This record gives sequence, structure tokens and C-alpha cells, in this order.
Amino acid sequence: MTSHVHVHVALIGVHLASAEERAFRRIDVGLSALTDYATRGQVNAALPQGIANPLCPGERLSLVNDDSEGVYLRVESGESRSWSGFGDTVQFVQDLLTLVGNADCRKDLPVLTTESGTRVDVKMKTEPVIRDHWYPTFLLKLDDLPTVLPTWLCLREKLEPSAAVLFSVDYGGPGYYQNKLFNVASAAEGFSNALFPDATGIAPDSYAQLRQYLKKLPDKDARDWAFSMIKRNKPGFTARMRMLLTLPDPAAVREVMADKEDLWAKWITQARNAISHSNYDDMKEIPPEIGQALLYVTKTLLHLVMLAELDYLSPKQQQGVAALTHTVRRTPFTEYLPP
Repeated sequence: MTSHVHVHVALIGVHLASAEERAFRRIDVGLSALTDYATRGQVNAALPQGIANPLCPGERLSLVNDDSEGVYLRVESGESRSWSGFGDTVQFVQDLLTLVGNADCRKDLPVLTTESGTRVDVKMKTEPVIRDHWYPTFLLKLDDLPTVLPTWLCLREKLEPSAAVLFSVDYGGPGYYQNKLFNVASAAEGFSNALFPDATGIAPDSYAQLRQYLKKLPDKDARDWAFSMIKRNKPGFTARMRMLLTLPDPAAVREVMADKEDLWAKWITQARNAISHSNYDDMKEIPPEIGQALLYVTKTLLHLVMLAELDYLSPKQQQGVAALTHTVRRTPFTEYLPP
């Protein structure tokens, strides 16, 4: 009998009893934008050290300069972790660089360090690291990273998993447009749920009265169906999209939306419903020339929402519009519709 072994991850330099064994105290990982970010316009700049992660007591983040490899991220833990136990922190930092660098940031293969100080190389199949991106603008100064990073880590956790869905559009490469459009629409709904947790569709008193009225329906099937339709007193999708529009700087929103906020809310709702319910007639109501713009304008809006939630970066929103719409992947409506 022949057996086949499929190796997904190889740890070179250590033997573990199981994949869950907690043997590591540190991870070093290169990020494609990090060296450019840490050194642009600065000579021998002091790299931030020992930034505490409020989500993980005892965890500290540093930028480390290696003359041969450039600048990389180091995450150190106060207690031992499994080989994959640093993943969320690294991912969140990668996402921050994507947000403030206006281009997708990629990870190199990491290097782990055991409790005894042994170096362990991690080998796995990954996407190629993009090294020739041009990052036209970084919205976050290196000196401000110790202030912003802890806030970002908390915000990114708050927006999970919707933020992961949003950033997957940056990291995913080529793919079906409808998949990407549905992903950003789903992320937008998740952002609204996270940032407006107490929002209601109608006034609580009216909702209570409606439930009392439905309880009096004589037909049980009709009563059960009606209650399933109003199980939660939450805003509809279009209302949630309008709520998101209130978070970023109004001038930044106007520039991205070309003063067509109501049309955007209508179109993104139609697109989301068309794709999720296989009702493509709704999609036909969206002007064909708006197609790609709808995807990237929605993504840009969500990037602006995150900048707005990072109080320190909130004033950077209008600068962010120019940077976020620099490439065709983030083209504003003004490229498709006359002012």
C-alpha cells in the first residue's frame, strides 16, 4: 500500500510533537511595503520599538533593520505560542500598511524563534511577494506609528471578519468582478453593523407595537412567517450604506462620490441583492459604465471610514482620496459620469 503525505507547512530547525505545541516566543516577517515606508525620505531613522498590543497582553511589536534584508516586523510574546499563534497580529499590521500605503502589501515567509533562541524557518506555499509596487503616498508618518498602531489593532479586531473580506479584494489578484463586488458590499454591511451596533430600523416603541399586532394573527403559518421577517429591528441595507457615508470627512466623500451619494447607495444595494439572490434584473438597472467604478468607489469609501475611525489619521482623509484614487483600481465616479 502506498501512502501519500501532503505537506502544507514545514518548520526547518525544530521538531514538534504536534502543530499546536507552544514553542515559540518571536516571529520576524518581511512586508513588501515596510522598508519603503520606514526609510522613505529619512536617513538612519529611529525605528519604533516595543509597541504594546492592547489585544494581547505581553505582546510587543518592533521594526527591525537588517542591512541585508531591509526593515522587517518583529512580534515578541510574553508567553510561548504555536507556530501560527502570531498570525492575527502580522495580518493586522499588513492591512495597516495596505491602508496607509494605498497598495496591497504582501508577506514574506516568516522566521520563528523558540524559547531557547533557536531560529526556525517557515516554508509554505504563498503568493509571490510584490517588490516593484510604487507606493505614491504613505498617510502615516513613521514617528506616529507607536501612537496609531495600538488604536488600529483594536479597530481591525472590531471590524473582523468584515475587514478581512475587504482587504481580500486587495490581496486576491485577478478574479470575477461579481465576487469582488459582493465582497465589498458584504464588508460594507459588516462595517455598519460593527460601527452602529445600536441602530434600529424603526423606533423601538413602533417595533414593539408591530410584534403585538402580529401575535394576534389567527393563522399560525402567517404569524410564524411574519415574525421570521421582523426577527430583528435592524436597518435595511440601503439605510446602512447611508449611515456609512456620515463617518468620513464630508469633503472626502463628495470627491469620491462626485455628489452622487444617493445613487451610490441605490446601486450598491441593487448589485448586492442581484448577486446574492440571483436576480440579475436588478443588476441591469445599474448603468454599464458604472460597473468597475461601483466596486472601487465602495472600497475607497470603506478605506476612508477606517481612516476616520483612526482619530489621528482622520485629518488625512482628503489626502487619502487623492492617493486612493491614484490608480485605475480606485477610479472615482467622476471618471465615468460628468460633474
